[in-house]
Amino acid sequence: MRAMKKNTKGFISATKIAQRSFCEKQLVLDQQYGRHETDVQRQRRERGEEEHLRHHLEAQRYGSRRDSRCFIATELYGPLAKETEQLRQFRDSFLINRIWGHLFISAYYELSPSIVRLIQAYPFVRSLIKPFINWIVKKVSRNG
Repeated sequence: MRAMKKNTKGFISATKIAQRSFCEKQLVLDQQYGRHETDVQRQRRERGEEEHLRHHLEAQRYGSRRDSRCFIATELYGPLAKETEQLRQFRDSFLINRIWGHLFISAYYELSPSIVRLIQAYPFVRSLIKPFINWIVKKVSRNG
């Protein structure tokens, strides 16, 4: 019988929030008798907690006023990758200060979710787009 860990990370996991709305009694039973879960349930819970922590740390890092959207780079490299960060920096320090940059950013935010859906649905699209985005990252990092 394993007792529930105390929350020492300073946040409530999304899993715990969902459990509270789903089954308050389950939380009480877990607290009194320990948590009983299968290996698959444990792995899924741990994966969810890791993802929640990553999201929490990213939100702290960027704050609520910073626009962290970078859909295509996030899909290709991950939300915390240096390439994604370089593209965000380029947007925030260069593009945002130009009229045509604002137009580009608006068009990007309009089109990129559809591009990400294509990348997810058709893996070969990733192999077509990634070399181009790699090239952009190289250009941006030289000028940054």
